[in-house]
Amino acid sequence: MSTLRIASTQFELRAESSLDTFAQHVNGIVAAAAADGAQLVLLPELVTTGLLASHRNSAELDAAHIGDVYRTLFPLIADHYVDLMSSIAKRHNIIIGGASNIRRLPDDSLRNTAYLFHPNGNVDSQDKLHLTPPERAMGITAGDTVTTVEIEGFTVALQICADIEFPEVSRHLALEGTNLILAPSLTWNSRGANRVRYGAHARAMENQLYVAVSPLVGSNGIPQGAALHCTGYAMVTTPLDRTFGINDGVLAAHEDNRREGFIIADLDLALVEASRANPEPPGLKYVRSDFYEALRSGESLRA
Repeated sequence: MSTLRIASTQFELRAESSLDTFAQHVNGIVAAAAADGAQLVLLPELVTTGLLASHRNSAELDAAHIGDVYRTLFPLIADHYVDLMSSIAKRHNIIIGGASNIRRLPDDSLRNTAYLFHPNGNVDSQDKLHLTPPERAMGITAGDTVTTVEIEGFTVALQICADIEFPEVSRHLALEGTNLILAPSLTWNSRGANRVRYGAHARAMENQLYVAVSPLVGSNGIPQGAALHCTGYAMVTTPLDRTFGINDGVLAAHEDNRREGFIIADLDLALVEASRANPEPPGLKYVRSDFYEALRSGESLRA
């Protein structure tokens, strides 16, 4: 049966003075993951955030003006960014997943878009579906489609940060055959980090699949007077059942130290299939779709 070795990263938010400096940073952690045999390396949401330091007035950027920089700087580099990440994936013969950046579409809308960069040059993308208040304030538009990709026998989907906190899309993906969800994240307080953490556990438990989380960590001192301090830790969660035999649902987790690093996890598709074939509750076999539909329509509430 199919197996997949993944590296889920804690990527440090640094002051990146140029796209070349950022490329060296990414290349270093991807190279280390590839050296450990990873076939896929997961990078966090808005991994490009360190490039705020490349703005000509970066030392003077304050909270009142930072949104304008997000709207201009990141879409400006979007095409170069895709080419850069594709070249790193090719160089190390590895898939780079997550790694979202803000891009501008032909209709002038802004999207927070995550990717799967393949070594052969193919690029798959997924726009964030559930936006935070700061993203809405920046004028970002939510996506309205879901993407799945076949990788080494696994059906893989991307759910960006808050997306993993909403069960509806994950359930749809699971019923369509998804068995691995990649959840790149950016959170700046413990509440946010725990929402992603518990969301990953819940989605893995409910849908009998793997969920991998990759956070941005640390701070680059921007904006002035209200610097972003990112938190969370890399982890891979599993269903909570006898098939996996992991009583806390954690296949692998990085130390919660806000420092750069990564974890390696070996995923086994046969375990997902065995779990779904013979689940402990909850399990997809026990989903009562007709009953839930009756609840929505109010039929089950009638005397």
